[in-house]
Amino acid sequence: MDTEHIALVRRSHALFAPRADAVGADFYRHLFELDPQARALFTGDMQAQARKLMEMIGAVVSLLDQPERLMASCRALGARHAGYGVQESHYDDVGTALLKTLHAGLGDAYTEDVEDAWAMVYGEMAEHMIAGAQAGGP
Repeated sequence: MDTEHIALVRRSHALFAPRADAVGADFYRHLFELDPQARALFTGDMQAQARKLMEMIGAVVSLLDQPERLMASCRALGARHAGYGVQESHYDDVGTALLKTLHAGLGDAYTEDVEDAWAMVYGEMAEHMIAGAQAGGP
C-alpha cells in the first residue's frame, strides 16, 4: 500500500470517526442484510460490538504505515475470529458491508479512489486474518 492510499484512508476515516457509534451500527445492519445467518455469531450487546469494530478500524488505520505490526495484528485477530465461528466465506460479505457503510457514511467524500484505497486495506487485512485463522494464531 502506498502513501497515497494510506492518506486517503486516514482522511476518510477522520470524517466518519466522530460518528463511530452510528457508523458501526450501519455496518452491522448492512452485514446482516447481506448474510442474515451471520447474526447468530453475535451473542452480546451490538452497541458494544459496534464500538469494538470502530476501535479496531481505528487501530488498523493507525498501523497502515507499519505493515509488519499490522500483519501480526490481523493474523491474531483472524485467529480470534475463527474461535468465534467466523468462516473464510464471511470475509467477502464483511468487505461488501464495509464499503456500503463507507459509501453511505461519507456521502460525496466517497470517491472511486477512496473506495479503491479501503478495498485494498480490507483485502490485505482479510488475507492476513484468514492466514491467522488457518494457522491458529500469529
